[in-house]
Amino acid sequence: MWCIFVAVVFMAPTILIGLLAILWVSPLFLIVVLLSRYLWRKMTYTIDDNVLSISAPLKSLVIGIDSIKKIQRGKYWVERGRNYSATYIKLRIIYDRTNYIYVSPEDEKSFVDTLQALNPNIEYSSERGL
Repeated sequence: MWCIFVAVVFMAPTILIGLLAILWVSPLFLIVVLLSRYLWRKMTYTIDDNVLSISAPLKSLVIGIDSIKKIQRGKYWVERGRNYSATYIKLRIIYDRTNYIYVSPEDEKSFVDTLQALNPNIEYSSERGL
């Protein structure tokens, strides 16, 4: 009986502090998650005058469609700075000689068809079996 009393006295404050910490951090975590989802859904891909414009709330990029060499569809873990995509399944656009970015347009087929209509030399592959 004495051991149970000692365990309750020592464990109860720890459990209460843990619960308070979770309740304190949860709203902040939810705000960060919801804000990041809102920001990533604001990405736009615009094709105008033989130029692909990619814009996100915090960054933007312009690529000449003539410089696009290949588009690969697949599942990519991406590095920081090249990701203009909000999903795990992405299109990897290789342009110039060695530059590449990741995008995820809503209608991939229409996006790729439009780019290939403007530049028939663009190769498209689904190399990862999707």
